[in-house]
Amino acid sequence: MLDPRFQELLEFIDERDEDGKPTVRAQIGLKIQGYSEDVERLRISLAELEEEVLELQSSVEAQAISIAEQESRRTDLITDAQDAAVRAAMSGSGGAAARLRRQAQSTRYRIDEFEKDFSEERTRLEQTELTLNAKKSAVKEQRDMIVRRLNTMSSLAVRAGGEFGTELVTPSTPSQPQRRPAPIRSARRRPRRVRVRRRRAS
Repeated sequence: MLDPRFQELLEFIDERDEDGKPTVRAQIGLKIQGYSEDVERLRISLAELEEEVLELQSSVEAQAISIAEQESRRTDLITDAQDAAVRAAMSGSGGAAARLRRQAQSTRYRIDEFEKDFSEERTRLEQTELTLNAKKSAVKEQRDMIVRRLNTMSSLAVRAGGEFGTELVTPSTPSQPQRRPAPIRSARRRPRRVRVRRRRAS
């Protein structure tokens, strides 16, 4: 919703002087109208960017959890391969030793395949994080642009108020009723009672 200060100035867009040219007040109103339309477009774009940031943030968090689980699985595979190699070396040259060597070799193949998938997953996470950071920067830029537009509109409104009266840019506020001083009551003095002394008869 447009600020009432700006909305009031838009009412003078069609104002013309004696030569049929837009008055200064109309020119200010046209500028404010253009800035307000620009602010509205920026706000729509900002809402879309913020939605994309939320989606990317969720994706990054999910990928990070997946990579942590893969890292744990990778550690288990490496431990299994090492254990199999140690058991094969300690078993001598019999059939059991050959089976353990095949098991260790199979585990190493699985580790190589796992490493490839793990590296690709980490690359995807890094790319998603780069995109997320770029979107966050775009959100900040959009917000800064909106603030700059609104500041410019405020400056124009202040200028209009200076040239045509502050009633254009500031809502009229009812003045506070002044308290009347309480009437001073004069203190009434009670009449002094006069005692009459009776004279005794001699």
